[in-house]
Formats: sequence, C-alpha cells, structure tokens
Amino acid sequence: ERITACAKMTKEAAQEGAIITLSAHIPNFTLIADRSENQKGTDGTLDWKKANFYSLGNNKDGSWVTEGDVVSKIMPGGELNYMFNAYLDMIAAYAKEVGNDVPIMFRPFHENTGSWFWWGAAFCDAEEYKNLYRYTVEYLRDYKGVHNLLYVYGPGTESESVAEYGVRYPGDAYVDMVGFDMYHSNPKEG
Repeated sequence: ERITACAKMTKEAAQEGAIITLSAHIPNFTLIADRSENQKGTDGTLDWKKANFYSLGNNKDGSWVTEGDVVSKIMPGGELNYMFNAYLDMIAAYAKEVGNDVPIMFRPFHENTGSWFWWGAAFCDAEEYKNLYRYTVEYLRDYKGVHNLLYVYGPGTESESVAEYGVRYPGDAYVDMVGFDMYHSNPKEG
C-alpha cells in the first residue's frame, strides 16, 4: 500500500512539473537481519512485502551505523545478499509503479567520500564501492527491468581535486548524472 501511495503521489507531482528524486538511506542490514520477518525463505530469497526494513532511528540501525562490514555481506556470495536484493526489489516495485513516463533521479550510496555511512570511505575501499554501485544498477536495470531511473553519482565535498572526486566513480555505463552534496552551514568567501 505504501508503494502504491508513494507512486501515486510521485506521478501527480511529475504531472505538475516536479523533478523526482530518490535518495536511499539504506539501513544497516547486519543490524536488522535478526528480525524474524527478515529471514530468507526456503528458496533463499526474501519477499520485500514481508520484510521489515523500518529503522528504529538512524543511530540504532540506519545508514549512519557503520559497524558490521555491510558491503561485503550484501554483495553476491555474502550472507545478506538476499536481504539487499529484497530491498532493491522494493525500489524496483516503486519505480515500475511510477512508470516509464516519469524519470526518477536515483542517488544511491551518496556522500561516499565521507565516513558517516556504512558505504563510506572508511568502511569500503574504492573498488568495493564501485562494485556495490554497479551491482545495484545491474540488478535494477538488467535483472528487474527498471528503465526510468537516472543514476546519480553524488559523493560529498571532501575531494580536493577532480581526480580524487573520481576515485570511487563507478563508470559511465552506470552513472547518468554527477554532482556532490554540499551543506552551506559555514560558507566561505570564494
């Protein structure tokens, strides 16, 4: 019901001229894995409609909790890949319900050059990050057949140069737009 409601709202906003964006604050799967509704079925998968991805709060089990070596555990062959796939299935269901007529700028794993999310620089190296981003795109685009997502590479402002900005860049085949997150809490002249 929530996916349908969000998709309906998204389509209405797009009809009014809105630019649609989706930024995923993906939970720390190592901390929500023990919930009974998050156990994989006998076929080795998890139905996203039955899963419990709800966060108890960002400082308990959300994106900002960096423990648990999440990236290696959610990639193919990892013990929590089934749960990450179910989460991506939920995103795919939303994008498909919105429909191909409405493009959605999808910014997964944003601010990756910082170290405040489990996908950040201190918790996965550049190659692991690129593989995670590529897997996400391939799963949604190639496996789930989602074709209305525009993938946005959006690191933070920690980079000192264009070369440093690109160290974690997943490649042109996986990125439609680039940008970065910058907060003007203490702007400096120039």
